[in-house]
Amino acid sequence: MMNSKKMIRIVVSSVLLVAIVATCVGVYKTGSTNTKKEQSLAEETKDTDGEELAANDSQDMQEEESQESGTENVEGTKEVEDQPDQNTPEAEDAQADQNTQENPDAQDNAANESAATENVEAEAPEINFSESSLMEWPLNGDVLLDYSMDKTVYFPTLNEYKYNPAIVISSDVNAPVLAAANGQVLSITTNEETGTTLTMDMGNGYQAVYGQLKEVPYEEGDTVASGSVIGYISEPTKYYSVEGSNLYFEMTKDGTPIDPVMYLP
Repeated sequence: MMNSKKMIRIVVSSVLLVAIVATCVGVYKTGSTNTKKEQSLAEETKDTDGEELAANDSQDMQEEESQESGTENVEGTKEVEDQPDQNTPEAEDAQADQNTQENPDAQDNAANESAATENVEAEAPEINFSESSLMEWPLNGDVLLDYSMDKTVYFPTLNEYKYNPAIVISSDVNAPVLAAANGQVLSITTNEETGTTLTMDMGNGYQAVYGQLKEVPYEEGDTVASGSVIGYISEPTKYYSVEGSNLYFEMTKDGTPIDPVMYLP
């Protein structure tokens, strides 16, 4: 009897022990599973929070960049609005005023050049000689040799008679020679017969030729007003050594010699 009870106790104790062990194992497994689930859930929550935080940061950065871009656009628009159109008359006037203020010397120079140009234009003589025009005597002196193209005249130095397309006017060496009419210098040449010779266009086919000159102050292309000094009487060439110092004065119309005396007072 004692042995039976003892066996029963042992069996019951074993069953209880097995039940307790099974319960503990179940509780442990359940705790481990819950722990893993909690860890996994925590990790997922962390990842989600990180993604949301990154997304929020990215959105904030985009908003800030958008705001900055908008601010720059607004400032740029203001600058464009404040800046006047450079092609408008107002802008050109403003630029001209600024240039004038910055460069007063340039303004003065421009004004002086403009005034000089106006003076030159105002002083430029009219070159329009005609059949009814009169010349001035280029110098005072006696006519040594007359114009003669219809018969010959005697040349003392050459000791011969020949035609004379000009008049030869006696004068002292260094006497000033004046332009007989307005004209433009066509040429300044030198030859054995008339020395330094200036040819001037007087307009409408009329030309005047001045020979036996020196110290001519003009150049080809210059415009000369009537009465201006165009040079001085030089020593006579060998063709006029007997006649002495003189002015050779010739006049042509369309290349044909004409008598200068007809156009002198």
